[in-house]
Amino acid sequence: MNIVRDIKYPELAFRYGFLFRRVSDGIDVDFLRDWKRIEIDGFLLQLHPDTKVTVKATEVGTALLIGDAFVCVGDESIDDVLVKLLLGRNWDDLDRLAGRFALLLVRNGECMVMHDPFGSRTVYYKLTSPFGVSSHAALLAAVFSCSIDKGAQSFIQMPEYRARGTSYLPGDATIYQDIKALIPNNFFDSSLGKSCRFWPRRPVARTTMDEFLDACDLYFQRFADFLRNRYKPVLGVTGGVDTRAVIAGFMGKGLKVRLVTWTGGRLPDAEVSVVAQMVSHLNQPHEYINPRTPITAVKLNHIADATRAATGFCRETTKLLTANMGAIAQDGEVFIRGYGGEIIRGFYNRHRANFGGDIVTEFFDLYKTSRVLSPRLEFTRFASNAIAEFVDRTDYDTKLHGLDLRDAYYWEQRMGVWGSNMLNEMDPAIYSMAGLNSRPLYEAAFGLPEKERLGAEIMIKITERYDRKFARMKVSS
Repeated sequence: MNIVRDIKYPELAFRYGFLFRRVSDGIDVDFLRDWKRIEIDGFLLQLHPDTKVTVKATEVGTALLIGDAFVCVGDESIDDVLVKLLLGRNWDDLDRLAGRFALLLVRNGECMVMHDPFGSRTVYYKLTSPFGVSSHAALLAAVFSCSIDKGAQSFIQMPEYRARGTSYLPGDATIYQDIKALIPNNFFDSSLGKSCRFWPRRPVARTTMDEFLDACDLYFQRFADFLRNRYKPVLGVTGGVDTRAVIAGFMGKGLKVRLVTWTGGRLPDAEVSVVAQMVSHLNQPHEYINPRTPITAVKLNHIADATRAATGFCRETTKLLTANMGAIAQDGEVFIRGYGGEIIRGFYNRHRANFGGDIVTEFFDLYKTSRVLSPRLEFTRFASNAIAEFVDRTDYDTKLHGLDLRDAYYWEQRMGVWGSNMLNEMDPAIYSMAGLNSRPLYEAAFGLPEKERLGAEIMIKITERYDRKFARMKVSS
């Protein structure tokens, strides 16, 4: 794999992306020449032409918020929160923000880099000097000529990797030796040259179902207010529960939505009639899309080719899905996935057994899934080493304040690595966001009794708050 040669159509692959580095590195890359440039305190921020940025300067430093953010808790403005973070670095202030964003806090020639609670705006950083962070692993690698990790390259070719069903690397690994994913609830500190955990900061407080549903109501109100007059939301309709709750929450707050359903092997026969029933009930524009439809249009072929670099060359199989979404995408739309729902309902705790012994071994078993029964030594060694490094960098053994390890691991690794990269994969066709993305909302869920939280019923309760009939239509997952 040649790092630069294999990056086709960077204007699509790195759409909504950014690159942040020191001015003094003096690197010049052709495809970045049309990107917006901002120089701050010895750093250079380069932004894809479609990328939004909010700049807030104070006497102690500058905050650069890249992407979309809204205040999900409290009455302060975005500017108020940014100023408070620069002046005091109270992490409770960061918890107020939701959306899809990266945040750079620059002061005294150093910076701290963080992102939204879900990690939906991916951030990748270099382990070694010179300093660099970016929205995309392949972008960072292209600029700094980072070497391919031959172990990772071999790993993604193994049948065990493909058998898992979802393509993402273990831990915080990327296909490049020197580049790691920034994990949710951690920030990168340029002065230390490493990532640091900032959440959880205390044991999770106990909550009731009413308190949780009130938190959902506030979240949907703030998210709907943010979307209104900015984006036209597009959501998927299936027999599942996560996007169903988001659709109900948005429509309950007065938003109009457009609906899509993927066929071509992605819509089980048992869900065909229930999807039709849902579409009739919701009475919103709806379209069926076959993600296996061959692409002939030049633009759509470019979108398909761009997905490999957009996802850091660790996914190979879904470029036609992105291209077919590009065929129906309209200006001003945002594709909102039901991501975050499985964090709330404890996906890794569905069939709970005692979590004991070695953390790395337990996390490896969750990563490989039950589909891989007897992995070869090479698969186990690479994945276990990557997970061990991930555990060390994210302080899983010392700083979780009693948070359930499975909940943390599902959120931070499965969603923060795979789920967020799925948004990158869709970006060449249509801008994408996670539907349930709020740290106070996750905390409220984690505080519930297990019998009320674990499983699909909690998402049905959210949906019922806005649309009882929609909530009780047949559930498949």
